Amino acid sequence: MKKINTILFDLDGTLVDSNELIIYSFKETFKKYQPEKNYSRVDLIEMIGPPLKETFKTITSDQNKIDEIINFYRKIYQKNEFDFIKIYDNAIKVLDILKSRNFNLGIVTTKFKESALPSIEHYNINKYIKHYSFLGDVDEHKPSPKPVYYLLNQFNKVEKALIIGDAPSDILAGKNAKIYTCGVNWSLKKEELQKVNPDFWINEFLDILNIIDKEI
Repeated sequence: MKKINTILFDLDGTLVDSNELIIYSFKETFKKYQPEKNYSRVDLIEMIGPPLKETFKTITSDQNKIDEIINFYRKIYQKNEFDFIKIYDNAIKVLDILKSRNFNLGIVTTKFKESALPSIEHYNINKYIKHYSFLGDVDEHKPSPKPVYYLLNQFNKVEKALIIGDAPSDILAGKNAKIYTCGVNWSLKKEELQKVNPDFWINEFLDILNIIDKEI
């Protein structure tokens, strides 16, 4: 019986805890570009996940203005990146184990490459993961299956694949691609994540090892 030999990870909120930085960057951006509106923490959490271009369409439909807002957001994010971000407990330990067992490992993110790489390189995730699907690699983003297909096609042999994420769009992308899905208990969107019924659920990274050791 074939077993899972391929694991795809979301990046933000799954491998690295960037949630507070994202919330802070949104807050500062809206303070500048939409000062008349008061967004709650819950409002800002809801914005985590989709590409920035979609989020900032709530401010303006002018594409040049959206690009300006995105650039401002990124400056805030990059300036504070490593004051806020940390990697989740046991993430590197699990990646090391999976690599030693010759698993196909990849990251599928709604960040552009230049925005995603600093965290990936800072925490040495690139020592274990060499294959990626960044925003812009295909013409659609999660929950479309296209970013998942793009990533899976980078591996020589995929038996069964699993995608792990903290957002409903991660799980739906996996379901749409007809692969296994796994939600994480540390998600800020936990209730929404549970509603899309991932195949598996982990409370911490080490739980991944229990999933892959089962005959599925």
